[in-house]
Amino acid sequence: MNYEIIFYRSGKTSEIQNFLSGKLHDISLSLNEACAAVSSKELTEMLGRAIKRNRLILIVSSNTGDQGTEDFLDRILRSDSSDIVSKRIDGDNGAVCSIKCAKDQTIVILPDNTEDIISVLPELKKNLSDIYKLEERSDDSTLPDNIPENIEKNMAQSRRVRVAPAGSTAEKRTESRLAALKTTIAILLFLAAVQIGLASYLFLTQ
Repeated sequence: MNYEIIFYRSGKTSEIQNFLSGKLHDISLSLNEACAAVSSKELTEMLGRAIKRNRLILIVSSNTGDQGTEDFLDRILRSDSSDIVSKRIDGDNGAVCSIKCAKDQTIVILPDNTEDIISVLPELKKNLSDIYKLEERSDDSTLPDNIPENIEKNMAQSRRVRVAPAGSTAEKRTESRLAALKTTIAILLFLAAVQIGLASYLFLTQ
C-alpha cells in the first residue's frame, strides 16, 4: 500500500523521510511521494491532491498539537460530510501524534523530530496495521522451511560433479589446437614474404 508525506514548516525533511520510509516498509507501506509546504494555502493544495492519489497521508509538522492545525485538517476531511474518527498517541517523552480517519482516508500528523517519532512509532504502526489490515514483514519470512534438506541435497549434487584433473584430455586438445594455429600463422607469414619478394624482383627487372 502506498502513502504520501507532506512536510509542513518542517526543517528535517530528508532525515525524517528516510527514517519513516524504512520503518513503515516493515508493515508493507511504500512511500509514493513527498513534498513540502510552507503556508496553509500550500498545505491545502497539496493535501487536496494527495487525498485523490492515496488513502494514507502523513503530515510532518513543527505545529504538532496546535489546535489551529487540528481544526484545519478536520474541515478538509469533513468536506465530504464523512464522520471523522480522531485518535491521539502520546509518546513517553511527551511527543504527540494525531490520527484522523474519514471512511478509508487517514491523515497522520507527526512531530518534526526523529526522536519524537520514534516514541510514537510502535503505536502508530499498530493502528495503521489495524486500519488497513497490514501485516508486519519478517526478514526470514521468504526463506523455505526445509533449508537443511536443501543444503544437503545441493552438497550431494556437487559431490557428483566430476572435476577433470590437470593435464586432462580437454587441456591437451586445447594445447594441440594452439600449436596447429601457430604453425598455420607461421606458414601464412612465410608465403606472404615470398610473394612480396617475387613482386619486388619483377618490379626491378622490368
